[in-house]
Amino acid sequence: MADKYIIGVTGNIATGKSLVLRMLKELGAETLDADNLVHVLMRRGSPLYDKIVAEFGRYILDEDFEIDRGRLGNIVFSDSQALAHLESITHPPVKREIKRWIAGTKASVVAVEAIKLIESGMADDCNAVWVVSASEDVQLERLMTKRKTAGPQAMLRIGAQPPQEEKIARADVVINNDGDVLLTWKIVQRHFAAIPRAVVPPPEPAAPVPKPVPPGQPVPPETLERLQVRRAKRSDLGAMSTLMGQATNGKIVPNEVEMMENLFSKGYFVAQADEQLLGMVGLRTENLIAGIDDFLVRSSDLWPTVGKELLKGVEKEAGELSCEVALLFSLPEAGPVSMAFFEKSGYKKKSPEELIKMWREAAEDFHTKGSVLMVKQLLERRIMTPI
Repeated sequence: MADKYIIGVTGNIATGKSLVLRMLKELGAETLDADNLVHVLMRRGSPLYDKIVAEFGRYILDEDFEIDRGRLGNIVFSDSQALAHLESITHPPVKREIKRWIAGTKASVVAVEAIKLIESGMADDCNAVWVVSASEDVQLERLMTKRKTAGPQAMLRIGAQPPQEEKIARADVVINNDGDVLLTWKIVQRHFAAIPRAVVPPPEPAAPVPKPVPPGQPVPPETLERLQVRRAKRSDLGAMSTLMGQATNGKIVPNEVEMMENLFSKGYFVAQADEQLLGMVGLRTENLIAGIDDFLVRSSDLWPTVGKELLKGVEKEAGELSCEVALLFSLPEAGPVSMAFFEKSGYKKKSPEELIKMWREAAEDFHTKGSVLMVKQLLERRIMTPI
């Protein structure tokens, strides 16, 4: 792997490792979340699943006979020996899969996020170890608000990990993530720019600034013939905010910080024709489940064209990641035409209670306030294979 510059991103729970990983992806690195990889490798039908159930018992299974990470966590986070034993089971296959992934990617800079990067020995294969830190108060707040972990359980999980100072002592780069997202972004940019220039990917050219389009003006058919769907970039945020205002008649107009937080909490696709941004959609994937939200087009007449191409793009991405289900959160502000479009595309209104446990937990985690949950199964559930 001498042809690649490997960044290992680590830090204790709820410090913001995933945020930094998404920023590195925005800057051009190929990225992998080891925690998500563990979740995939623990699915029913995998060798790792069988080993964990044999060691910890059927109590840790949910009603669908999948490993309930909450139950397993209650055991290992209250018993250091049990945690060490679980890690002895999971670390070797995870390390093998990460090495295989790094060897297979063509990117010159790769970044792997792993909470146990140092303890597992994965840090030894990295060119640089980036440690993300945060105060305990911030960790606790994030666990309770973003992950909906009860206070006592959140404190237990924070206390079960080694002091942050131990990771910081091994760090080549330390990123304090107590501040707002704009400050963290500037820090990550600065350290990424310090990577040896021979391996740093060239920056993508800035997206063209869209010309203002008068509200209600139809998009000419010849313009739609040049429609392109691509991943959103940092330079698109201003146009995306404007589009959200146009698509919702001014009901949703996020500011720069909110848009930054959105961009680095999920991936976005945008639909562009000539210099006009005509649609956008957010996509996040976890444990073979796709969450689709912020799905908007500039005007309701564009759902059959722009909406169709955006949906095709995110479903293609979800399929390439072997996602078995898409959970789409439709915004009422997008209008009734959007709902009809999603239903015609195979999405059905569901309540979380109607879903199997793993999908239900993802729906509760991904939920956008005020949105309507719509579900489409993409693949039949099957025995998991390595990524």
